[in-house]
Amino acid sequence: MSTYVISDIHGALPQFQKLLKKIKFAPEKGDELYLLGDYIDWGAYPLETLLFVMHLDRSSGHVHCLRGNHEEMFLATMETGYREGADNLIAQNWLVNNRGAGTWAEFSRLDSLKQREIRRWISDLPYSFDVIDGEKHYMLAHAYPYYYDAVPSPTLERYRRNDAVWRRLLLREDPFAGYRGDKKYHCLICGHTITDYYFTRMKAEKNWPFRKPRATRRNRIFYGEKYVDLDCGAKLLSCGEDESPAIKKAAERAQLACLRLEDAEEFYVR
Repeated sequence: MSTYVISDIHGALPQFQKLLKKIKFAPEKGDELYLLGDYIDWGAYPLETLLFVMHLDRSSGHVHCLRGNHEEMFLATMETGYREGADNLIAQNWLVNNRGAGTWAEFSRLDSLKQREIRRWISDLPYSFDVIDGEKHYMLAHAYPYYYDAVPSPTLERYRRNDAVWRRLLLREDPFAGYRGDKKYHCLICGHTITDYYFTRMKAEKNWPFRKPRATRRNRIFYGEKYVDLDCGAKLLSCGEDESPAIKKAAERAQLACLRLEDAEEFYVR
């Protein structure tokens, strides 16, 4: 029985399926799989990936799915009643700035019943999970902690949900610093920020690397002091020749990563 965590698949369906085989995920034997959001956009198979994840979630009680900022943008666009050609800034932020056009094109070809089914499934996705492994209490979220034991005002609640899927952690940030509840969290497991972001900032520091014995390696899972980031750039796996030189360079290092919680074993697919 093992607990696996994956984040930011971004339409990389062949790599995701290969990764499941590599880890030998076996829900019938008690394995648990946590997916931390961002199933759509960027990659070559955005909607197929979403449908595959949705099927996994519905067919097994051992698969647990969160929403990411890309699912949040999808819902925000749908809620505006967007239709192709409409002047809609919310939609343009998703379709253009965040590479949602492929997802939208495939979604638009579905019948209305299937569209409602997808929207309902995404709308029901939570913002965080608590996972206890022995004496360690983890929070799993797409980008930043979301506490279900907090009851803030409606205005603050909007900020909390936005942070849960959008906030980029600082290099040495303690994500639980503002928590006032009764739980004792040891670590946040998240995605959202490509780990090369932290590698670059660590390299600029004096006395780098600052953590031992686990060395920090470029575009691998990043271990902060109170969080672990799993996003190793899988959204770039399908980038073509028409991309900028910077994106093409980053795509050469892109991987889809998985972490096994029990022993911190890392798995990668390129």
